[in-house]
Amino acid sequence: TSGICPDRRNTSFKRKCVVRRTSTHFARAKRREERPKVVEGRPHRRKKDTATMLAAPKTVELKENPSKLLPSELIDKCVGSRIWVIMKGDRELVGILRGFDVYVNMVLEDVTEYEITSEGTKEKHLDQILLNGNNVAMLVPGGMPKPSD
Repeated sequence: TSGICPDRRNTSFKRKCVVRRTSTHFARAKRREERPKVVEGRPHRRKKDTATMLAAPKTVELKENPSKLLPSELIDKCVGSRIWVIMKGDRELVGILRGFDVYVNMVLEDVTEYEITSEGTKEKHLDQILLNGNNVAMLVPGGMPKPSD
């Protein structure tokens, strides 16, 4: 919707200024209407005193993590040991974790790659790989479980 510009100072040109009313405009107008002009004899905006502004920020208490272990700490504990990596596609990797970064890109050594196909599972041995963490679905510390017969 549009309306006539409330600024009527520009009368020498004898033209109407059309203003587009956006949702932001209406939201501001609504807030202005809801805001009390005077509350108990004071203006609606209070100035903060300097002591309040310079005070230490309030601390927020977070709910305690029951495991007491963050995911990055768990991966860090696995460095140097076998880990089973399940990828988003049809691949799984088992190898020794040598390092990782914040994106969970990993360096693995002595890796066995398992590719699951319609014919069965194909195994491939690799000495060392750099694995992109974007494709990782799940990490299992300790390596792949032993197949039960």
